[in-house]
Amino acid sequence: MKKNLFIFILLVASQIVAYSQTVEITPFGGYVFPARWNTTNGSLRFNGNAQYGGMISVGISPSMDVDLIYNRIDTKGVPEIAGYSGDEIPLSQNYFMVGATKNFRINSTVSPFVGFNLGAAYFAPKTTEYYSYWFFAMGVDGGVKVYFNKYFGLRLQAQMLIPIQGGGFTFYYGTGGGGSSVYVTSTLVDFGFTGGLIFRLGK
Repeated sequence: MKKNLFIFILLVASQIVAYSQTVEITPFGGYVFPARWNTTNGSLRFNGNAQYGGMISVGISPSMDVDLIYNRIDTKGVPEIAGYSGDEIPLSQNYFMVGATKNFRINSTVSPFVGFNLGAAYFAPKTTEYYSYWFFAMGVDGGVKVYFNKYFGLRLQAQMLIPIQGGGFTFYYGTGGGGSSVYVTSTLVDFGFTGGLIFRLGK
């Protein structure tokens, strides 16, 4: 699955870049706060830790970017289940995301932004006692870009990354009319802050 996802991302990136006005490459690092994932029998607590990764932001207009993002969190999961006292489980949380960023450029130097992302989360324990799992994922972020000149800048942001535990679709029809809805559920939210240097190419 990782190979197919990587090929898909490359194909999407090549098409977007072909029609782009600018491209921003941003390696980043930061911190994610402790979080808890509830299950039917208890919960799994994730320790706060460093996060790092990189992103490619392709400007399709002066105010809109398309983003390709990889974010990794190396942490430990602590089982909290009644009657069970297991050891901490070292694991990595890997987010592969595609998103859109809306820029609110104030001037040539400062540009606040908000973003929304969709993709996949890969949870990989660093021991053979446990299985790895893939989940659909979504995320939101917001912050500010500060440009030193035409080619370099700084990106500071707060973000929430959410692996999807479940979801569904409902449809109803009655004498008063009909309708439908789509819903997703999750009890884990990875909230943190990142900062990174922007390397800007293009116009």
